[in-house]
Amino acid sequence: MVNIARLQTFSLFFLILVVCVCSNCISAQELVYEVQTDQVILSVNIPPDTDYRVWHSTNPMKIILDLEHVLEHMPSSKTVNDTALKSIRVAQGPGNIGTRIVMDFNYLMPQFDWHFDNNWLTIVVDKIYVQSSIKTISYGVRYGHERRGVAAGPLIVNYLEVRYTDPLVEIKSVLAQEQIFGRELVSDMAVRSQAIAAVNGLFFASDGRPLGILAIDGQLISEPYANRTAIGIKPGKIEMAPVELDGSVIRSDGKRLAISGFNRPRLAEELIIYTPDYGENTRTNIYGTDLIIIDDTVIDKVNGAAAIPRGGVVVSGHGTARDFLNEVEIGDNFEIELKLEPDWLAAGYKYIIGGGPRLVKNKEVCITAELERFQADISNSRAPRTALGVTQDRKLLLVTVNGRKPGISVGVTLKELAELMIELGAVDAMNLDGGGSTTMVIRNQVLNLPSDGVERPVSNALVIITPESRK
Repeated sequence: MVNIARLQTFSLFFLILVVCVCSNCISAQELVYEVQTDQVILSVNIPPDTDYRVWHSTNPMKIILDLEHVLEHMPSSKTVNDTALKSIRVAQGPGNIGTRIVMDFNYLMPQFDWHFDNNWLTIVVDKIYVQSSIKTISYGVRYGHERRGVAAGPLIVNYLEVRYTDPLVEIKSVLAQEQIFGRELVSDMAVRSQAIAAVNGLFFASDGRPLGILAIDGQLISEPYANRTAIGIKPGKIEMAPVELDGSVIRSDGKRLAISGFNRPRLAEELIIYTPDYGENTRTNIYGTDLIIIDDTVIDKVNGAAAIPRGGVVVSGHGTARDFLNEVEIGDNFEIELKLEPDWLAAGYKYIIGGGPRLVKNKEVCITAELERFQADISNSRAPRTALGVTQDRKLLLVTVNGRKPGISVGVTLKELAELMIELGAVDAMNLDGGGSTTMVIRNQVLNLPSDGVERPVSNALVIITPESRK
């Protein structure tokens, strides 16, 4: 006995030859089917001078073939182990319908066709498809929506095209609750920023602290991590590159010590700089030394949890860094040198937002997940995603892909996301935080389907401000 389900990956011609020799399966003289990566094909032999009808329903998705005649060897129904096709049911039809054949699908299949040739009716269902629409939603901003089919299942894609060279269109990074520790809904950040649209931004810790570089209004908020990809934004220009931080502190005696980090928890043997964006105090423990600096002058020295002055900073050290700071006296001159590479802040870039990995470089797939030290849950998974890209005609693309919704949208891998960005016109593109954080808001409405079921509070966002939204 030959099981037809085991033959699905072979060509239709080979299927017909093989199943002709079996007696207890779908008869090749009457009905055969094939499931391929990109198509489902079903063929039925129609005797001369008999009628048929092909029709479909969309909720749930079915393609139905009604035959005037009764199949000579009525086959049994088949459960199909395929992402798209659930089963093929065959039975004698109601009324004057001789045979009814029903193809049950797991989700909407918008593209299918059929043709009749040599007494064979063949139905071809495309599993790979794109249905798209795009419209202007505000001055300088267009919104695109796509329903796609890929080998893994259906996808829902939302994207924004933003004319970033237009001086009336602003693109900004925004920090939740305007502080490093804390989270906020993207929709609330959009309202607070008078934005027409917004998407979630870079990764963050459970306490809301950004995990990567963020700069707002020309001020560094959080440090780069692992030389990951970021974008710099200034009026009329956007750049994308890996970014790292270089810096040192200089005592009045001229001795220097390298800076370990910026606005993050201090670890062993580290020297960290804290600004008022971090909060009211450094949250450091008593096993280090904190210098309070205003206008390059040490105004106080404490052991842990130093108050961060408005208009000043705190330099905190542990281990050898603590010993270095302990030689400083109140009233001493104390300088801090911080520099990004590339030095976007010095070049006038007002907003910087990190993420990663890179997805596209010079119109080619270029995924830097390993180089940027991403774990497998981000680099290897199929998930909801948020990404941004820059096009040849100088538009910013902001893209979300829904995921973790079987039968609706299964999400994408990083490679699929990179290929999607290229299809949408990106010359360069990068990944942002995804999963349950993936959010797109337009006019205070969440356009995507968050995988948590509700909008998730996040650490930061990218917002788009137009003349309409400023009113």
